[in-house]
Amino acid sequence: MMSHPFYMTYLRLFTPVILLLFFSCGSTETPLDADTRKAIDSISVERIRVVRSSLDSVCKQERITVLPHLVDSLRQQRISEIEKQLKTVPR
Repeated sequence: MMSHPFYMTYLRLFTPVILLLFFSCGSTETPLDADTRKAIDSISVERIRVVRSSLDSVCKQERITVLPHLVDSLRQQRISEIEKQLKTVPR
């Protein structure tokens, strides 16, 4: 499942943020100063905006390509169930 384009985009976009957070702190007890918090917030907001846009694109594409196939599969399965039930109804 990790080969999905969204996950790769997610990983690529958030790796720098995670690394920044990991290496920017000298100790887990040391509080972040205002400039660092502001920088992290700015980076996070931008990355979230990019990922949200990417996710919207993926969802739109999935709706176009996958949803019709799923609907057709469900319809065909339901038709088979109805036909099976009709065979058991006395005439």
